[in-house]
Amino acid sequence: MIRIKNGYIITEQDERKRVTIYIDKEKIKAIIAGNDTTIPCDSEIDAEENIIFPGFLDPHVHFDDPGFTEREDFETGTRSAAAGGITTIADMPCTSIPPITTGKNFDNKLNIVQPKAYVDFSFWGGVTPEQVESNKYKKTLKELKEKGIIGVKFYTISGMELYPKMTIPDMDKAFRELETLNLVCAAHAEDFNLVQYYSRLMEKMGRTDAKSWFEGRAYQAEPKAIWSLLGITEKVKNKLHIVHLSTKEGLNAIKWGKQHNLDVTTETCPHYLLFTIEDLERIGPILKTAPPVRREEDKNALWEGLQNGSIDFIATDHAAGKYPEEKSSNNIWENYAGIPGTQLMVPIMLTYGYHERKLTLSKIQKLLSENAAKRYGLYPEKGSLKVGTDADFTIVDLNKEWIVDPLALESKGKYSVVAGCTLKGKVAKTIVRGTVVFNEKYGITGNKGYGKLIKGNL
Repeated sequence: MIRIKNGYIITEQDERKRVTIYIDKEKIKAIIAGNDTTIPCDSEIDAEENIIFPGFLDPHVHFDDPGFTEREDFETGTRSAAAGGITTIADMPCTSIPPITTGKNFDNKLNIVQPKAYVDFSFWGGVTPEQVESNKYKKTLKELKEKGIIGVKFYTISGMELYPKMTIPDMDKAFRELETLNLVCAAHAEDFNLVQYYSRLMEKMGRTDAKSWFEGRAYQAEPKAIWSLLGITEKVKNKLHIVHLSTKEGLNAIKWGKQHNLDVTTETCPHYLLFTIEDLERIGPILKTAPPVRREEDKNALWEGLQNGSIDFIATDHAAGKYPEEKSSNNIWENYAGIPGTQLMVPIMLTYGYHERKLTLSKIQKLLSENAAKRYGLYPEKGSLKVGTDADFTIVDLNKEWIVDPLALESKGKYSVVAGCTLKGKVAKTIVRGTVVFNEKYGITGNKGYGKLIKGNL
């Protein structure tokens, strides 16, 4: 039996409630108001007057293992998560070799990455045009569902040879099968034709500046792709999720879908909430992502979406490039499109969401934990403070100020878009199933291989 003492939880009414939490066999045994010592314990965890959140999730990461481990692997990725207060991550299927498009590939990845994991993890599954056209997709999607994937990832544009873009006819067929399987269809939404044409136009013009990336990934590519995806979902009635939302117009399309009772959700990422095209021009390749950061009005619309609930949760799209080799060319097109984000998501949202934009702690809790867990069939085991569920907690010192040092990141990518910034709010302890895997005073305290696969239960 373990006792967590001297901490506060956040109620639905956004009130701080002092509690004592008891943990037994990796589960929450009891949550008792006030300071309590009535239950005998073998050990104690001191929350030191800080906030105890349900363990935070990062439901969209690329930890590149196996396949691209020169950029990231499951050990460094999950260490980064632990240090960032993330107790469960969900890894995408596309940046693995082979991609997670069959049950066999799922097992192969699991066998490789589980011995490296410091925190719990889930897998996204995948499907390719070739599988749809050969009619193998029904068998492989059913296999993946049985293995425990939380959903399936689609690209309307892709530069990955082993994970090509899906056409509308292919997505229609796959969405119908996934509706039957009750799985979420998550889509990278940028219109292929618009991006291909304007990116090539930039190349023909000899443009290599940072803004040419922004102009090549045409603004209307995102809303256009979202409208196409909504068009399929309106017909099929599947569960649709738009990843890394970056535009005001894309959000307007999603609002339309919600208003018309489509089962659509979306996420955005910290970099779209903090930066604009002017920052990309100033910072350069380190801030290159796909889609790119947008305009001031888009940034403000995304914050408003978090406040009013039209954006459902936060994810990082963590994708560390090999640094500095892949993030330092004077030609923006030669740089890798991705940034590490998992370790800094929580302090960024506390600094700019809670302290500056006045998002309530109750809303922060939903955006970083509860909502994603519910969407992907991980709740209440993950994302809740309910007796009998996994004892996952993120203990946060809300007011501690500190300066971001990229060299201190656990990720292989030792760079950050907020390098040198002063953040307010720091993860004090990360607890996965009752075990402290990160302690601010000592660093990583968990063991490699402790993290386990968490299956979706939709």
